[in-house]
Amino acid sequence: MVQRSVLITINRPPYGSIYYTEGLRAAVGVTSGIDENIVTVVYLGDGSYFTLKGVDRKDTDKYLSTLKKQGTRLIVQKESLQERGIKESEIETDFEILPTKEILDLMQRVDFTMDF
Repeated sequence: MVQRSVLITINRPPYGSIYYTEGLRAAVGVTSGIDENIVTVVYLGDGSYFTLKGVDRKDTDKYLSTLKKQGTRLIVQKESLQERGIKESEIETDFEILPTKEILDLMQRVDFTMDF
C-alpha cells in the first residue's frame, strides 16, 4: 500500500457551478480505499466564499463531515480573504486561515494536486 499526500484546491465560488461540491466529493474519494491518502483542501480566490459563516452547505455537509472525521485539513488562503474584504472573524471555525507562503510550502510537499 502506498499512501500519498493530495492537495485539492477549490477556486470557484459556492454558487453557480458544481465545482465546489465535486471538489469535496473528490476529496472524500481520494481518502477512501486501501491506501487512505492524506488529503488537504485549500480554498483560494473566490472559493474562499465557501468558508464564510452562514453559507448554505446542505449539498456538501456529508462530504465535510466525512473529511472532518478523517482529520482532513480545511484551509482558506488569508490573502484571498483580504482581497475580498472578508474578516477572519467571518470564517467558520472549521477552516484554518493560512498565508500564501505556508500554502505554497504545503503545495511543494504534496505528491499530487487537483484543482476545482
